[in-house]
Amino acid sequence: MPGPKHALVTGATGFVGSHLTTRLLQNGHRVTVLARGSRTAPARDRILDVLSEVSETDFRNSSGLNRLAVLEGDISKPGLGIDNETLNTVVAAIDETWHCAASLSFAEEERDEIFRMNVDGARHVLEVVKRTPSRRLHHVSTAYVAGLQDIGLESTIDVGQKFRNPYEESKCQAERMIEEARSQGTIIPTVYRPSVVIGDSQSGRVTHFHGVYAFIRGLWSTLERMRRKNPSKGTIHLPLRVPGDANSTLNFVPIDYVVNGMLEIGGRDSSVGNTYHLANPTATPNGVWLPAICRLLGADGLSFVRPESFVRTPPNRLETLFRKHMAFYYMYLAGEPTFDCRQTLEALRGTGIECPVVTEQFINKMIGWYIDWLNRETAEAAAGAKRS
Repeated sequence: MPGPKHALVTGATGFVGSHLTTRLLQNGHRVTVLARGSRTAPARDRILDVLSEVSETDFRNSSGLNRLAVLEGDISKPGLGIDNETLNTVVAAIDETWHCAASLSFAEEERDEIFRMNVDGARHVLEVVKRTPSRRLHHVSTAYVAGLQDIGLESTIDVGQKFRNPYEESKCQAERMIEEARSQGTIIPTVYRPSVVIGDSQSGRVTHFHGVYAFIRGLWSTLERMRRKNPSKGTIHLPLRVPGDANSTLNFVPIDYVVNGMLEIGGRDSSVGNTYHLANPTATPNGVWLPAICRLLGADGLSFVRPESFVRTPPNRLETLFRKHMAFYYMYLAGEPTFDCRQTLEALRGTGIECPVVTEQFINKMIGWYIDWLNRETAEAAAGAKRS
């Protein structure tokens, strides 16, 4: 985005959206964010809290505050849940729209809600974008719209692929809708497809703890309970079979690479009408990242097995618990597509924006930060309980 512009951002309380909003403001742009209030806080307070967390400052005293406007609304409602007069004023002033909001649920029983947010929400955003002077849309999707294909291409959307879960399917449908609007000339879009977004590549710091971090927290919590019952400073043996393939991969991409890539690519006219895989050109084998995390947690005993292993030997209590709470994460351990990143790599050539390979050493930094955070949080909670 060369030169100061006025951006409308949805999903600014989420991981990608909050980091994008922070960067837009740091770069001197005006930003209007759409957000919902919660039962305990209005939308503006929620936005200021998350931007303070991302920027590691009190954003209420930030120089960017006077360039930030917060609209309380809801993408799942027509007109984004905003009254017509306000919406007309906003629409007339917007140069670009960054649509980051989405339901990140993967549960089949939540299919209706997922589609309401990810498909109906995208439709409502499109209708607003069509009314802006530039009709410019930056849409954040996911590389996993590829579903069960062996290779996910940047140049394709729906080729009849099957999907692992409603999340993948809903994001694919949203992309189809955007492509239809593009072909009709009613919007000017660029689509970005991140893979599994993790913390900052330099520090390991992360501000939102879903995805692989929820998986790690489940392991960490289990180990903490075991240590309380049997205090020991040694390695804990965790008899846990994980359905998956050690040679398959999971594609991790740092948040700073995703945001830097989107801003660099989105500022170019050549990006119009294109789709970019903001995925790691070198995915990490399951046999590297999961054992590395276990070593950081002080555990061993986890092993990858084929699903039929549970037929021959029924799951133990721990395995049953993990399958219940980690069903989504398990479905990706059996394999994922290889993501074609050629168009993205070409667009970023010579910019200095490169995605680091997620090696064991890199995992130690990234996940080590999170484990330290979990330990600090627990210690602070325990100290607070003693004081009260």
